[in-house]
Amino acid sequence: MFFGVVAFALCACTDSAPKADKRLVAAFVEMRVAEQLYGGESPMGRLVRRDVLKKYGYTREEFIKACDNVLDDGKRWMVFQTAVSNRIDSLLGIPKVIPVQKKDKK
Repeated sequence: MFFGVVAFALCACTDSAPKADKRLVAAFVEMRVAEQLYGGESPMGRLVRRDVLKKYGYTREEFIKACDNVLDDGKRWMVFQTAVSNRIDSLLGIPKVIPVQKKDKK
């Protein structure tokens, strides 16, 4: 019991932000592109989605579970969605927005 409490306390105290799984992000983006290009129910769409899963080493069930795990965690979901947006932008050639730092006026 004591070790469980200590482990929980250590995990709760870490300030490191969750990171998106790059493999899942890439697979997710390609799956969505396949759905947009071929539709959700077409035979060609199914074949393309199957090939995407194979390319990234997922079974259909593993992919769904990985997406559900991210969806169930609000912090991870936001990080994941940001990574997905960045991936799509990079594929479209949209440059990353870099915030401008204002200089102090004296």
